Amino acid sequence: MKRVSLIQQLWFLVVAAVVLAAAGSLAANLYNARNYLEQQLAAQSADAANSLALLITQNHADKGMGETLINAAFDQGHFRRITWLDAAGKPAVQRINAAQFGGAPQWFRQIFPLSSTPARAMVSSGWMQAGLVEVESEAGYAYASLWQGALTVSFWVSIAGIVVGLIGSLGVGTIRRQLLAVVDQAKAITQRRFVTIPEPEGPEMGRLAQAMNAMVTRVKAMFEEEAGRLEEMRQQINFDKVTALANRDYFMGRLGATLGEQDVAQEMLVLMRIGALAELNAHLGRPLTDEMLAQFGRSLRDSQRFGDDSLAARLNGADFALLAPLSHVDADKVTTLHAELAALLSSFAGESVLLAMAATDLRPGDSIRDVMSRLDAALALAEVNGGTRVEIAGSNVSKPPALTAERWGALLDQAVAGGEFKLVRFAVRNAHGGLLHEEAPLRLQQGGDWLPAGQFLPMAIRTRRVAALDLAAVGMALTQLADDPACPGLGVNLAAESLDDERFVAQLAALVRGQRQAAARLWLEMAEAGVVPRFERFRALCLALEESPCKIGVEHFGRQFSLIGQLHDLGIDYLKVDGSFVQQIEQHNGNQTFLKGVCNIAHNIGLGVVAEGVKTEQEASMLFALGFDGITGPGVK
Repeated sequence: MKRVSLIQQLWFLVVAAVVLAAAGSLAANLYNARNYLEQQLAAQSADAANSLALLITQNHADKGMGETLINAAFDQGHFRRITWLDAAGKPAVQRINAAQFGGAPQWFRQIFPLSSTPARAMVSSGWMQAGLVEVESEAGYAYASLWQGALTVSFWVSIAGIVVGLIGSLGVGTIRRQLLAVVDQAKAITQRRFVTIPEPEGPEMGRLAQAMNAMVTRVKAMFEEEAGRLEEMRQQINFDKVTALANRDYFMGRLGATLGEQDVAQEMLVLMRIGALAELNAHLGRPLTDEMLAQFGRSLRDSQRFGDDSLAARLNGADFALLAPLSHVDADKVTTLHAELAALLSSFAGESVLLAMAATDLRPGDSIRDVMSRLDAALALAEVNGGTRVEIAGSNVSKPPALTAERWGALLDQAVAGGEFKLVRFAVRNAHGGLLHEEAPLRLQQGGDWLPAGQFLPMAIRTRRVAALDLAAVGMALTQLADDPACPGLGVNLAAESLDDERFVAQLAALVRGQRQAAARLWLEMAEAGVVPRFERFRALCLALEESPCKIGVEHFGRQFSLIGQLHDLGIDYLKVDGSFVQQIEQHNGNQTFLKGVCNIAHNIGLGVVAEGVKTEQEASMLFALGFDGITGPGVK
């Protein structure tokens, strides 16, 4: 049985009140009018009877004259019957009208009957009684008047009812909007979006909204307080106080996580060493040296220049590192950076300062030892050369792309049109070894090879075709899920740059809504570094998909961490914590405390937490002990 909503009940009450009020007003008016008309009929009968009796009496009760007078009165049509009864009580003269007058329908006459009481008056002849005149008025004209009055009153009552109904509609509409605002707020809370609403003017709804807003405000305050505490802890554990750059442990964890990813990103690693920093410190003094290093670090933290996902670190007192995408940094830009930093150091020292710098690219199959060995050798050569130039370790860094942007664009268009993609799968498992879902990164067919996303995604972003690739990946995932009901789920990585396409969100939502059954096992995720600068567009994506059964998450979470304070307003389903926090987690007490706090705060708002880049059993055991719901990485099969 279908439940009747509160709004429907209010509507029923408004309609019933209007109908009852209109019907009552109409009925009261008609009954009053009927009583008035009955009185008028009785008065008319009495007046006519008295007049006729007087006239007949004045004519000495002459039968001929009486008949003439009665005929004259009867022919006016206002009387149903006029009778002159003689002294014996027999009709001397009688006129009866059997026809029914007036335009009132018969059913109306039955509902509102009019009783016309006959009136009598005595006729005399001298001192002798000559009989009685009995007059009964015709009610047809009264019925017609009552019917016309009923129509007129019904019209105005209907107008009044419509006006009252419109006013009631406005009132019900206001209540409905207030109720829906509270309902939407409660629904948002169930979707892990803690939002406040304007308080309605009415006291009842106002108190309800006030209570809901107070609860949301408290949750936000608790969340933000915990997020602030975790951010402070993260800074203390993983960042250098003087330069605000990442420390060695965190940077090496990030490098290891990057090299351990299934698709090694196209990134450059730059190593820098300030010569004779101890002597420079003694010469300048610690405060000035710290200011110099702080400006040095500020130059390396320029995310607009090196990319949102870049990471700069202070490895020890004089050694610094920068990890940045090749789409933002190449050999020429590194040379420019070397000149700028050397000039900065010299401006503080008052003389030329040796700054050795070496760079290399990250290659498939590289380990941390491989990368650092190449850089150490190149850095030693840079020091021998007096820091006059940047030493490039290997030849891949400065190698020009094999294809131009135009050729890449044509290749990607052809691949989208011809379906020259495939999804490869990597497991995401829970604490019991069960499969939560499978990550499904995209591969592009070129010739006989399948290129990983790291090799074609930068050009897809550059040529503005990344949204089409993401939609193609989601479409393939939905098709595979529909064909494989046993698959627990597929996770598709969406590029945050797709949000820059105005049509992407609507197209993605339509694609997901078109296959709701398969979409229930679809996991969509975007990297934190791309979400932060596009937060409002990411929020719009979450809102567009809030009614769909798919899950939405943020991957590589924690690299910037500024998103933690805004998670309560997104309605996402899970986080994938960056592998830089995971590397050798069993040996890092500080990161253990930090990650346990991340799990607690995420679970408190209903989010699942997955660890990326897991390589060993020891890491997996510790992560599950800290509260993680799942793990993925090279060590997860």
